[in-house]
Amino acid sequence: MNKDANRYVKVGDWMFEVKMVRAIRVEEYGKPYDAVAHMTFNGDEVYVDSQLNSANENLGRKDLEAFLDFAQMMEVHNFRYDRFQNGERRSRNIKLVETVENADPQPNIRLVK
Repeated sequence: MNKDANRYVKVGDWMFEVKMVRAIRVEEYGKPYDAVAHMTFNGDEVYVDSQLNSANENLGRKDLEAFLDFAQMMEVHNFRYDRFQNGERRSRNIKLVETVENADPQPNIRLVK
């Protein structure tokens, strides 16, 4: 995976900024996909606007880890999303830690008593 992503690109007198991303879960681009998510970037935060998946392919921990990896590549510090579970809306805000080269990876989890 390329870790050298940048949210800002200067072309001529213009600065282009990534503000919205559509992510699709697929083995190869152009093939049919089984899940899609839309993310909006604002300052040092990203919000997952929507998540949609096929009935037999739910979004799981592996998907969340991919989203978090992407958010860190885009140099944001907060990752937010809402989802419905058992008919109730559940909001979550995950604070991302900066990665240091050659450091032990830290999980994006928090222990609760």
